[in-house]
Amino acid sequence: MVLRPRPGTSAGGTFQEVSGYAMQAHITPADGRAGVAKSGVKPTANPSVMICMDPPRYGFASLPADEHVNAFRVLVSVFTVADTRRRKTYCKGTCGHAWHNLTAETEHP
Repeated sequence: MVLRPRPGTSAGGTFQEVSGYAMQAHITPADGRAGVAKSGVKPTANPSVMICMDPPRYGFASLPADEHVNAFRVLVSVFTVADTRRRKTYCKGTCGHAWHNLTAETEHP
């Protein structure tokens, strides 16, 4: 699978969109730590530190370009943890949040 921004969006726009989903999932510091552990990114990397703060910091698009891949990995991993937690508690079968049903767009070389 090749991850690319959707047509018409920039890397910054993609970070904003994923960050928005993450904010709506109400990431906790525990979610941040669990997501960072799953992401494969060092816990001392800037994106890891930012997401584990209380409250989390979301300025990933302003990080240097060489940190964008790690930032995206951290965001997606932490979002996955937080979304799973919320699905089991607050959104248990009763909500229609769009981010629970994101479509997978894949490209095969």
